Amino acid sequence: MQTDALTAERIGLTWLRAALAPVGAFGRRHDQSVRPYGPGDEVRARDEIADVVSVAERLDRDDVGRLRAALRAVPEPSAIVARARAGDPLGDVDFYELGRFVDAATVLARVWDAAGGEPDRRPPVLEPVRALLAPGRSGGEFYLADAFAPGLREARAALAAAEARYDAMRATIAARVRDALGIDPVGEEFVVLRDDYDGALPGCVTVVRETPTYRAARLRVTIPERDDAFARLATAEEGARRDLAEQIARLAGEFAAASLALGALDRLLARVAFTQRWGGCVPYLADEIAVEHGVFPPLAEALQARARRYTELTISLRGVAVLTGPNMGGKTAALSAVGFWCGCAVLGVPPPARRATLPLHEQIAWIGGQGPADRARLLSSYAAEVVRARDVLADASPRTLVLVDEFARTTGPREGRALLVAFAAALRERGAHALVATHFDAVAEAADVPHLRVAGLRTDAFRHATAADLDEALAVIDAAIDHRIVPAAGAEAESHALSLARLLGLEPSVIAHAEALYRG
Repeated sequence: MQTDALTAERIGLTWLRAALAPVGAFGRRHDQSVRPYGPGDEVRARDEIADVVSVAERLDRDDVGRLRAALRAVPEPSAIVARARAGDPLGDVDFYELGRFVDAATVLARVWDAAGGEPDRRPPVLEPVRALLAPGRSGGEFYLADAFAPGLREARAALAAAEARYDAMRATIAARVRDALGIDPVGEEFVVLRDDYDGALPGCVTVVRETPTYRAARLRVTIPERDDAFARLATAEEGARRDLAEQIARLAGEFAAASLALGALDRLLARVAFTQRWGGCVPYLADEIAVEHGVFPPLAEALQARARRYTELTISLRGVAVLTGPNMGGKTAALSAVGFWCGCAVLGVPPPARRATLPLHEQIAWIGGQGPADRARLLSSYAAEVVRARDVLADASPRTLVLVDEFARTTGPREGRALLVAFAAALRERGAHALVATHFDAVAEAADVPHLRVAGLRTDAFRHATAADLDEALAVIDAAIDHRIVPAAGAEAESHALSLARLLGLEPSVIAHAEALYRG
């Protein structure tokens, strides 16, 4: 689906992508690999949406939260496995991280079971990896245990014996130094102050550095077999780690399958969480837009934060339609909602509605106002809209959804209306889906397309109302507006701009002057 930044922001697609963001690296990688659905993908899109709705109904909302938290805790093993496959050495920290991956995946599977998840979708637990690492795992740590290689035990025993001999010899030499110097040589090095002893040091002592006030020395303890034992143990441990890394490399396919399954689960649970929060239905995917009791979550969320009501929308759109209604009546919100619901279908997300019929569009385009790219090109609002209209018409087809918000409102009203009528007619001729919001009169009739309107504004509810501040004024207006979308009948509805301006606090003398001019 093609959308630009302005369209994505206006229809809530940017908000939706953030709301559907996976919690882990597996899910983010999987999400990036899945392309949006388009015309011809109706069966697959509907199947995914139906699956999301089914899981949302099956799982408890709190359980979904716990599952997503468990997913977030699963570390990413792919870099370690890739190094093993390339033949690079792995260290104990790498094996520890792989153990963490296995443990976290097991916790996730247990949470899935406790939530009542379907057994055939149970997250993988990678028992072969657990069994491979088990000899070296204790208390969540990792140690290169003797069981990992046959020669480790013998090499460690030989080193232990050499260390014992070394310790015994060092103790003997240390006693000689104490007798000769009166100093206890503790640690690898010890200090001999010249004020305490400035004579020649015993032959079993090596001076490592000297100053005018002291000499730093160490005991000369030579056990050649100790160095050999260290070398043999290092070789045995290197071989054990190399063999362990090779076995990890042979399990790369299981890691890859597990990562893919975890990514798919992460994507699914993100959509399930969204559906449990906002509701959703399995839409019928066809060449029309018909939504009953639909919700536009970005707006609903913002209104809920301000303790304001949200009116669910019902709308039917075949081809092109014009939408009119009073200022602040919700025309722009209706355009955004239509784009949002169609975006949901393309992304395999249940549209938040009681029932819905939606197409799979190749392109969704918003025309109205300026976007960041338009401002960067130094285009005025009118120029930006015209350029967008030009580009949309070049590719418009039945696979295109165009949302037109007050097109040409910044130019002369007669020319602007004529241009909007011609543009709507051109979209109709190309078979595109389009919803055109405007305050121009008789656009629908002139373009020969259906006319919808916001149900109305009960001006009696606020004509004589006063408000202490903007929030109170908005609350009065909100209570007075019927946001439902209905077929238009008869004359164009008024915009009620003067009454709204008065309630919003514009200077009374200006309102009175405007009313006199309007009546005249």
